[in-house]
Amino acid sequence: MTALNAENFDDLAQQSVTSGSKDRMLYVFVRAEPVESADGDVETEDGATMVQILFDAHQPAVHGMNFDALRATADAQNPTWNVVVVGIARNSDASLPSPTQAQSFLTDMREKILQGEIEGYALLDRDGIPLDVSAEVVPVTTNGALN
Repeated sequence: MTALNAENFDDLAQQSVTSGSKDRMLYVFVRAEPVESADGDVETEDGATMVQILFDAHQPAVHGMNFDALRATADAQNPTWNVVVVGIARNSDASLPSPTQAQSFLTDMREKILQGEIEGYALLDRDGIPLDVSAEVVPVTTNGALN
């Protein structure tokens, strides 16, 4: 997995294409919503958000990739997503990761997202705008009480 340093999806895809390595773009589409209190008020004090992973996908990085095409394909799968987490898979020998390897990388990405380990991934909204997100998982104690 490669660290992502780009201003937007199109730049990221272009960097992958020109990297000298055959990269596979990885996507995890999620629905993120603010947590509401029992009376229906949005809990904004701590910025708590519930994240539901909807689906994932992958594709080889190629010239001409753009966010509009990605959004249209994703919407055909499930239009309720509002955040896409983007990663890049790259083999050490510069060969294109196989679909099986991509699925392994995606499994790892999904686990990391659920654990709040999002560093090294790009998070984009439905318009392809990068999100500045911090993640913290609140653990549950062994006695069943929340910390």
